[in-house]
Parts: sequence; C-alpha cells; structure tokens
Amino acid sequence: MRSLAREAVFKFIYSKLFNPDDEGLFDVLIKDLNTEDKIFATQLKDFVEKEQDKYYLTISNLSIGYKFDRVYKADRCALLIGMAEFDNFKDTPKIVIIDEAVKLSAKYSTENSPDFVNGVLAKYIGE
Repeated sequence: MRSLAREAVFKFIYSKLFNPDDEGLFDVLIKDLNTEDKIFATQLKDFVEKEQDKYYLTISNLSIGYKFDRVYKADRCALLIGMAEFDNFKDTPKIVIIDEAVKLSAKYSTENSPDFVNGVLAKYIGE
C-alpha cells in the first residue's frame, strides 16, 4: 500500500534532518513493504533528495505569513513528499497526493498542520 511507502519516506527524510549520515535507515523502514511499494518508496525518496532545495524555496514562497525556518520540520517533510509525488508520479490523482500529505502532517505534527499542508500543496498543485 503506497500509504506505508510514503510514511517510510517521511520517516527517513525527517530522520535525515537530524542525522544526515544514517543511510541504512531507509532499508530498515522499507523492509516489510511489498516489492512494488519498495520501488515506489525508493523512487519517491530519490526525487525528494534530488529536488529538496527547489522544494524548500517553493515552500518558502507559498507559505505566506510564515518564515521558512518556522515551518515545522514534520510539515516540511509532508510537503516535500507531496510536491515530489505530484511532479514525478502523474498517475496519482492530485486529491490523493494532498490527502496523503495531510494525513502525515496530522499524524506527526501539530493540530494546525493539516490545514497548513493542505493550503500549501493546493497552491502548489494549482500553479
């Protein structure tokens, strides 16, 4: 199920914010996924890492009223995943991408985070 793959990527990206050298963690996080989801998770992780700086700039530009350094790290990770999936997995419906990112922020961030993530991704996808 892609939700579990997205969550594994989320956990990996979040962890790398604090420990950039922990490459082995990703293999641990995806070990129980089926083959198709492992491939999806690996591709999504690679797209996020490749375009992270571009997405951070985009988040900064779309986060009206928020300085980038004040955006919760968990929200950043959910947004990175949503933006990378939107840009690289055209078969995934937009609403699914937004919903999955919102669910991650609801699970791992603050009570206001789902609205924030929803708003930023809606702006991004609408552009």
